[in-house]
Amino acid sequence: MFKDKRGIGPIGAIMLFIVFVVMWFMWLGGWVADVGARAVAENGLTGIEAFAFENLNLCIMIFMVLGMMAWMYFGGRQ
Repeated sequence: MFKDKRGIGPIGAIMLFIVFVVMWFMWLGGWVADVGARAVAENGLTGIEAFAFENLNLCIMIFMVLGMMAWMYFGGRQ
């Protein structure tokens, strides 16, 4: 019944990536920056925790690129 298990193709993955980046620049990036700054200010974070929360957008983008690379290497073959 479910023999065609091709999943999402490379063009679909690129489109999902573009949609995510557009949404990130329009709304999610500012919200995450505010949440990270508030977490540092209200909880008195220092060191690596404060660095990670202040640069949360950068961390998310790095993990997204690493995830895309892993998908292309491990799961993108059809």
